[in-house]
Amino acid sequence: MPDLTFVVRGVAGAEDAEKLERALTGLGFVNLVNVDSEKGLVAVSFEGGEAEREKVEGAIGEAGHAFEPTPGADPEVG
Repeated sequence: MPDLTFVVRGVAGAEDAEKLERALTGLGFVNLVNVDSEKGLVAVSFEGGEAEREKVEGAIGEAGHAFEPTPGADPEVG
């Protein structure tokens, strides 16, 4: 099960964090989501590969947030 961590901008408080968490957990292959709005971090555990990673990134973007992998993250995860 791949794990991804993103630096996400624009998560301002509990309501935004809950919206983003719902968007990600709505993806059937996502097993766990942890949104830390104070640190601007989102951790996602999911099953799958590159296509699923791209869907995770798409869901973050569609929820209205700019993001990037955390420093040191392997861009080939998946």
